[in-house]
Amino acid sequence: MSSKVGSSSKKKNAPPENHDTAEKKKIKMPKNFIVRPSISTSAKSSNKVYVNKDIIEGLEVVNGSLIHISKLDKSNAGVLGTIHGVDEIEDKNIVGLSQSTIKLGGLLLGDRVELKKISYNPPQAEKVCVNICQSSAKDDESRDGSDFLKDSKIERALTKVFDEVGILHPGQTIFGICVNNDAENSKDSYNVTILDVSDSSSIEDEFAQMKINEDSNASKSSSTMSLDVVSPPHIFVKGKSTLTEISNIDLPYIKYNRLPRNLSFSDLGGLAKQVKTLRLAIDLPLNNPKLFSEFGISPPRGILLQGPPGTGKTMLLRCIAYEVDAHILTVSGPSIVSKYMGEAENAIRDIFLEAKRFEPSIIILDEIDSLAPSRNSEDSGEAESRVIATILTMIDSLNASNRVLIIGATNRPNSVDSSLRRPGRFDQEIEIGIPDVEARFDILQKQFRKINKAKYNLKEDEIKLIASKTHGYVGADLISLCREAIIKAVTRGLSDKTNETLMTYSDMDEALTEVRPSAMREVLLEMPKVYWSDIGGQTELKRKLVEVVQLPLEAADTFHKLGVQAPKGVLLYGPPGCSKTLTAKALATESGLNFLAVKGPEILNKYVGESERTIREIFRKARTAAPSIIFFDEIDAISSDRESASTSAAQNVLTSLLNEIDGVEELKGVIILAATNRPTEIDSALLRPGRLDRHIYVGPPDYEARLDILRKKCASFDLEEEELSFEELARWTEGCSGAEVSLLCQEAGLAAIMEDKAAQRVQKKHFEFALKGISRGITSEMLNYYKEFASRFGLEV
Repeated sequence: MSSKVGSSSKKKNAPPENHDTAEKKKIKMPKNFIVRPSISTSAKSSNKVYVNKDIIEGLEVVNGSLIHISKLDKSNAGVLGTIHGVDEIEDKNIVGLSQSTIKLGGLLLGDRVELKKISYNPPQAEKVCVNICQSSAKDDESRDGSDFLKDSKIERALTKVFDEVGILHPGQTIFGICVNNDAENSKDSYNVTILDVSDSSSIEDEFAQMKINEDSNASKSSSTMSLDVVSPPHIFVKGKSTLTEISNIDLPYIKYNRLPRNLSFSDLGGLAKQVKTLRLAIDLPLNNPKLFSEFGISPPRGILLQGPPGTGKTMLLRCIAYEVDAHILTVSGPSIVSKYMGEAENAIRDIFLEAKRFEPSIIILDEIDSLAPSRNSEDSGEAESRVIATILTMIDSLNASNRVLIIGATNRPNSVDSSLRRPGRFDQEIEIGIPDVEARFDILQKQFRKINKAKYNLKEDEIKLIASKTHGYVGADLISLCREAIIKAVTRGLSDKTNETLMTYSDMDEALTEVRPSAMREVLLEMPKVYWSDIGGQTELKRKLVEVVQLPLEAADTFHKLGVQAPKGVLLYGPPGCSKTLTAKALATESGLNFLAVKGPEILNKYVGESERTIREIFRKARTAAPSIIFFDEIDAISSDRESASTSAAQNVLTSLLNEIDGVEELKGVIILAATNRPTEIDSALLRPGRLDRHIYVGPPDYEARLDILRKKCASFDLEEEELSFEELARWTEGCSGAEVSLLCQEAGLAAIMEDKAAQRVQKKHFEFALKGISRGITSEMLNYYKEFASRFGLEV
């Protein structure tokens, strides 16, 4: 080495280099290391960290030295291991980690990690609590407290392996500990999870003193930081450390909250069908590509997950990363975008080259619409077009032998460039839709399993009831609902000054009033709480609306069995002031469905195409939040008869409305409720069956209805029956609308206050005064108008 240095022309005039200077020359260290599988699958190598031999020199450590492994993005705490330089690893930026270390650190194949030497000796373990299960056992099978340690062969095997592993972390699982089975002349394999480790000293005091050197030279001037690990490490010493077996597999996660919980498909609620499809779509191209070559076709290259926000697309991607034994490369827009031309394209090429190098591999593109927007849209510029072209080129460069799969996710599939969505690129699209009642129940059940059973008191029937009430809620909304209920329970416990905090059904029910479905959050609609009991009379109207709205939900199976379609729309028509709008408000409150109120004139816009876009957006929101109700007040403003002299803009709005209600795309789970006092102005195409199926006349209140209204409105008037009875008032208001009867009560009360600001009751004279200012707005001509409209459709008024 010295001869090479001496022969260098650059060094001719330099002073002679002494031995110490040469020693200080360091190996060029990589900025980070790529996680790859360990070169050894033996249980004894569970804590061994394998690197290129030059890295040992670069880190200034020796084989067997303690090393700290942590993710580059610091999203999880780190773990300890013993470093070993080997010839098998040729690349300097590769680190081989065991399955045990990868799981303990919450790592994935393909993750970027940092390696740092440490100056710390972990305390000796005195007692090690473990949970043992056979490697062939399914999830949590054989974890029922079976005492495997009573078998001396198993205990000896565990002691021997733990002694060679050396460092033990609570929460760590040692996979594949082999024990001779003399009866069957074979070997049994066991997975052992370390639940807790104790020592004679105070763990907290020892843990606080753990340090890690950021600079490899351990000098006084080197900066230090507290050692960041998932759980306190201990050294197992044969003959001094003892083993004991317990069955509480969740113990380390309760005690050490920095331990990462790796997601699995079993954690996903309400997505059983999608998970099954996805598993098959991933397994075949990665693990059985020869099956496709035998048939002379290429394996699927891409899968696109699409669905509304909060339905679990990103969580599903994370499950794929942890469940599938493949090299994972995650791509996000900000991670590859650069201010320099060509760097984003180079980053994409590097990702695909790495995927080919370490196959089987999966490239995950979350929010792909931001990375590859449609080149025909306004969001796409020259830089985006180059990125899309690079992605297309790299996907097409994959041949049949490459075990590389691309998985994308978006909530705006139509915004993704169309060239990506053709066969050969994203071959398969899986919809992650709004969960139905069974899926919501499954999500809630899985969420409650994560909560300590002693902290909530909800029966299965109550959870089902919550699931039935949460129409349009996605998984993220349900998690938010549980969080809000917990906050309410904790707040109640603090206010009661009790140590016990128990979440109940009432907390969940109260949280429902505050947590709205994501799809409805942009619909700023503050509906007043109006109930059927607040509406005087109109018994038949209430009954018909309950049939239209609630019956299809309660008897959905019967509707499907008989092949009967539920009514799609209801038109409420009648004179002004007869509680059409009030009825819609009560329906919104009583039905429990998501309610979108639309005022006809608000849709109209002076810009071409904006009104039609508003209609489409309203129906999109309603579909997303289904089952839902769209209420069009004064619908005649946007649905004028096309035979009249209506403008082309109004006709375009009507056409959009007709297509949305009953066009090529079926409208599912959305009920249209419309109100008008001019039904003849509405285009006949909107009134036909399949759109506004039911036409319900909302007429003036009869005697009983007026009596009911008066009793409700005058409940606090303290009327004396001898002076003036409700029956007499009901007779006085013959022919008045409900609004006029309500106005009479309001004016009478106002007259009493004007006479005496401290009035305690309303008297007959006040009603007589109020009657002078009330005029009947409903005329016989108006009633005949509605009768004529009803007769056109064979209806009875």
